[in-house]
Amino acid sequence: MVRTSASFLVPVLASWAVPKGPTLDPGVRQLAVHVEDHPLEYADFEGVIPEGQYGGGDVIVWDRGTWEPADGADPARAIDDGELHFDLRGEKLAGRFALVRTARRGKEQWLLIHKHDEDARPGWDPEELPRSVKSGRTNDEVAAAPEAMWRSGVPAAEAEVPLVPQWTPPSDDELAALDDLGRSGTWTIAGRRLKLTNLDKVRFPGAGGEPPVTKRELIRYSAQIATHMLPHLAGRPVNAHRYPDGVDRPGFWHKEVPSHAPEWLNRWHNTEADPGETQCYAVLDSVPALVWMASFGGVELHPWTSRLPDVHQPTWALIDIDPGTTTGFDDIVELARLYRTALEHLDLRGMPKVTGQRGIQIWVPVAPGHTFTDTRKWVETLSRVVGRVLPDLVS
Repeated sequence: MVRTSASFLVPVLASWAVPKGPTLDPGVRQLAVHVEDHPLEYADFEGVIPEGQYGGGDVIVWDRGTWEPADGADPARAIDDGELHFDLRGEKLAGRFALVRTARRGKEQWLLIHKHDEDARPGWDPEELPRSVKSGRTNDEVAAAPEAMWRSGVPAAEAEVPLVPQWTPPSDDELAALDDLGRSGTWTIAGRRLKLTNLDKVRFPGAGGEPPVTKRELIRYSAQIATHMLPHLAGRPVNAHRYPDGVDRPGFWHKEVPSHAPEWLNRWHNTEADPGETQCYAVLDSVPALVWMASFGGVELHPWTSRLPDVHQPTWALIDIDPGTTTGFDDIVELARLYRTALEHLDLRGMPKVTGQRGIQIWVPVAPGHTFTDTRKWVETLSRVVGRVLPDLVS
């Protein structure tokens, strides 16, 4: 709700905190606490506010739209008088509402009420619509992987800080330079130089009359999709499944960063590794890093389910559905759909990812504060429930 601050003569957001959320049910009266005005820049913010600061915690854009005071009333005077009637047109909320002040001791306490009109919905529960209209994510998902942070005590224009790096896709000139290389050469992308060899080597054989995909084309594609891939890879050690001789030949797992990797490649050294375990992992956090991995034959990329610096704090719970010797992909899809139904009952959303030749993984975001033991136990409990539904299919 925008109004003009009398002290600064600038537009601000008049704000109420509604602990149980607004509702379209005219029979429900929700407590609303009149809080301090917010800057306009806050209206579209989604991310986290550090604990200890005002409003600390996770924030989503639960709804957005337009509002207007009812019957042309003066909203500033209505707020001062303690009763504001207004019409909303949002993606979730609609119709006429009233804010009525009930107490002025300490924090102002109000009631938020939906009127009996054509938009009223008896029994309507905001908890059934938990997702952001901006990103489609829940509060827990934003808390597990925030993309921005809001800082108090600084000018509003500087308060929002991106937590996810902003990557620039390759330019037309950079892609043209790759296309113009011979079988081998040096390519510069985003200021990094990469030595590329055997660029005409086949990575994917042709199928259905289509020509094969070469190493050059895979590198080009990796550069083009990097801005979409990197948010899921940056800050996470990665395990690669390499196919240097093409995907129609046996591949192999590769975790240790080779000695010939470029010096600028970001690395994470596992100081807790036992002898014989991987000591140094690649962290793919830039367009050149993803291009280097493609050149290295890394076709399948498996990022860790935790992020640096605390690799013991999972941000994803992973359900891995692998086929047996007598099951087909249709069976795997049936199981994945059953997991989806189970997650919907828990008001959670998992994202599927195909893996290997016939497997499916389901990734479920985890709020901070849980351990790998917690997530492992939870996935096992959920899987045992799913297994009881299809006992002949699951082991």
